Amino acid sequence: MAVRLRLTILSFACCNPRLAVYDQQYAERLREALAAVEMEADISLVHATEAQMSSRYEWMAGIFPLMKKYGQAVSPALFINERLTLYGGVPTLEKLKEELGKSKVAAEQGRI
Repeated sequence: MAVRLRLTILSFACCNPRLAVYDQQYAERLREALAAVEMEADISLVHATEAQMSSRYEWMAGIFPLMKKYGQAVSPALFINERLTLYGGVPTLEKLKEELGKSKVAAEQGRI
């Protein structure tokens, strides 16, 4: 059975609309990485205010101390299967492929 990851990008565009371009770049680069490693995933975007105000995203709590310390510099952040994986900018295609590969193995082994 093929593993289908859940990818969530945490965005600060709600607080700073100029950051929306980075969210778009992140999503596009994620799609490129997924195609390169021949994986499928559900990609969603969650704004920081929504994440902080909704119990639906309580699994994002791990980034809140980083947000308090570094502010918007932690954005965008990537959660794979509700686990904080990357934060602080749009990563390279190679870094995304590496992280997707690790997460795929972990999901197949039932670790995430």
